[in-house]
Amino acid sequence: MIRPVDNPFASRYVEALPFRCAASNLDDLIDRLVSQQGRGAVVGPHGSGKTTLAEALAQRVGGDIVRIHLGTETRQPLTSTIRSLPRVVEPRHTIVLDGAEQLGPVAWWRTWRQLRSAGTVVITGHKPGRLPVIHECSTDPDLLRELVAELSPEIVETFDLDELFSRHQGNLRLCFRELYDVCATSEG
Repeated sequence: MIRPVDNPFASRYVEALPFRCAASNLDDLIDRLVSQQGRGAVVGPHGSGKTTLAEALAQRVGGDIVRIHLGTETRQPLTSTIRSLPRVVEPRHTIVLDGAEQLGPVAWWRTWRQLRSAGTVVITGHKPGRLPVIHECSTDPDLLRELVAELSPEIVETFDLDELFSRHQGNLRLCFRELYDVCATSEG
């Protein structure tokens, strides 16, 4: 069995993969974000790279980056979300609000009141609506193959990645979790 630290699909390796975007490059997306006064949404289905792209955009923009993750598993109350923000949000702040759809209309309005002074605000969600969309993420089997080849070239040759992609309905996060399990139980 392969040790968890040596598993090529361990979260630290998967999370280190840079965002891949066939339709635009990161500079184009930054230009789009700037043209929208530093406000934008990255949308797409589960496991399509929204968080990875939002993080890449924030790193490129710079400033004092504040990350807030709202997931169905955390269901942070509004007060915790607002407490996660700096006491005074200023133009030097770049805010990444991952999972903005978890906030209902009133919670979104109250959170937005806190965020609106930030220099840059990037949110992620599964559908458009809260801020102008700067990119809609999607996946395909070729992208999965490319990412897997970077992490473990031998898996590309020995595993049916098209079937894996199909079974997980394009959710790359679930594909990587299964590949982690496959590597964990194989002889290392």
